[in-house]
Amino acid sequence: MEKIISVDLKADFGFLKKPDTNEPIYLSFNMLHKPALLGILGAILGLGGFSEAKEEELKQPKQGKKRKTILPKYFEELKELKIGIKPLQDENGNFQKTVIKYSNGVGYANLDGNLIISEQTLIKPAYRCYLLLENDNELHTQLYDYLKNSKAEYLPYLGKNDFSVWWDNFQEYDIKSFSSTEKSFKLSSVFIKEQTLKEGVQRSKGFKPRPTPNSKFMYFENLPVGYNIDLMQYEYEAFAYTDWELQRDYEVNDLYELTSPDNKHEIIQLF
Repeated sequence: MEKIISVDLKADFGFLKKPDTNEPIYLSFNMLHKPALLGILGAILGLGGFSEAKEEELKQPKQGKKRKTILPKYFEELKELKIGIKPLQDENGNFQKTVIKYSNGVGYANLDGNLIISEQTLIKPAYRCYLLLENDNELHTQLYDYLKNSKAEYLPYLGKNDFSVWWDNFQEYDIKSFSSTEKSFKLSSVFIKEQTLKEGVQRSKGFKPRPTPNSKFMYFENLPVGYNIDLMQYEYEAFAYTDWELQRDYEVNDLYELTSPDNKHEIIQLF
């Protein structure tokens, strides 16, 4: 049996580094993405991270000139977990950002002296995180208990250990798979706008949002959803977040209709 819960993750600051940026400034993703959320949940559960995975990788014998890549324990254990994300206290899907400069004087950072680093930093990011849990999964049961009772094995953080994360507003929902009978519908969460079909070809047919009298924004961002094991790089999907309505014939996978304890209804995507 399945159940969907949510918690509101919050931080004073956040830095979700984009791996394809370098000097003079390191840029941050705006939206919390799945690998980052799984890392936070892994810290809460006390599961091993990248440092432990690297130690295990170095212990194994080389296969030719290469060792087999070992993923962190938290990702191996949680990668099948379906999640959904909704920004909170945002401005049309975006969070306020600032650039913080600091010096890194350790020897391996810069042989010539101090390395001056500039980082784009999120200010007061907050996200409602939806999780689809299996009742017969022991790890999911532990996660349910820890989130509901505000327990954590390790202090979670948002991208850097300077930026600690906390959560509140634990909710559990009545759920059903969504199938629209209306001409259009509105999603409360971010959703995958296009999905790769084959050899990098994207499906985009049908994405024709319909404005409503109060609608005002459409937000897009390519976000990580997992890892390419061979290259050890992020794998991406194209995401959208909007207060426009979507046409009934626009195909979005894994939609769920939720009813909260206070009888509020919303539709989200889990991925």
